[in-house]
Amino acid sequence: MDNIFNSFQERIQLGTKNNIPLESRLIILGEIIYATEKQDLTPKQARELEIMLNLIKFIPNYLIVREQAIFGELVS
Repeated sequence: MDNIFNSFQERIQLGTKNNIPLESRLIILGEIIYATEKQDLTPKQARELEIMLNLIKFIPNYLIVREQAIFGELVS
């Protein structure tokens, strides 16, 4: 799990350094979710990587958008 986590972490850091666009960040997030579903990453590792993607910078209401994507509606 750590090797996969480290691989994602390095890619995110390099991408951040190179100012990758939102679309690239969302593709990486999809890969993180897939890896978590396969249990190649723990939920805690996935959340840490998600935070590193800094999606809230690009999507101001990201937490609401994420909640709607997960549950299909706002739960709060």
